Amino acid sequence: MSENMENTANPTSGLHRVVKTNEEIKKVIRISSGVNLVAINAMLVAKRSGERSRGFAVVSSELRIFSRNLESAMTGLGTLIFELVRDAAAMQKQQQERAHFLHIGAQGKPLCDQVAPALARVDGRIRETGDEIGKDWHKLRLQLNRVLQLCEAGGSLSRSAKIEAVYGGDMSTTLKQVANQIEDTVNEIFSTLKLLRTQLAE
Repeated sequence: MSENMENTANPTSGLHRVVKTNEEIKKVIRISSGVNLVAINAMLVAKRSGERSRGFAVVSSELRIFSRNLESAMTGLGTLIFELVRDAAAMQKQQQERAHFLHIGAQGKPLCDQVAPALARVDGRIRETGDEIGKDWHKLRLQLNRVLQLCEAGGSLSRSAKIEAVYGGDMSTTLKQVANQIEDTVNEIFSTLKLLRTQLAE
């Protein structure tokens, strides 16, 4: 069954699914805000380490760019899920309106004839909203894939940071800790988004 038909048939289930997805995305947005702090910390540590950690400084600078790109991508995800919540709520309201008209129409032919035009208009809006919801889910999946690709690049940078940390001399332990923080944060985002993508495919 298509996404829009699913939500038309069962708006409460559709809205519940959207709200659950929204919570997962908000969780990832909170985690991703930590990448920026860790990237700034990496740059500061690299600066203190001086010439010995020039490679780490280059990687930390790239991580800072990555964190900005990630922040932008997560904002995009947040915008898309907001649109999806809005449309799913509209669908639920329209379904309630439809049920109300059907209830009135069931009370006899004169009333049924009177509500028929209004019911037809509501059905039209439900179809339009269902189409919008289908598009919303499609855009959300595409953006989710883009963020996952970005996180794969972030994972590569964090591994490079760990390699470069070895050459940090007496600062190598601190550099390794920072590199591990970056790797842990990126991995947490990546695994959460992968799970979310699996859930959305079901």
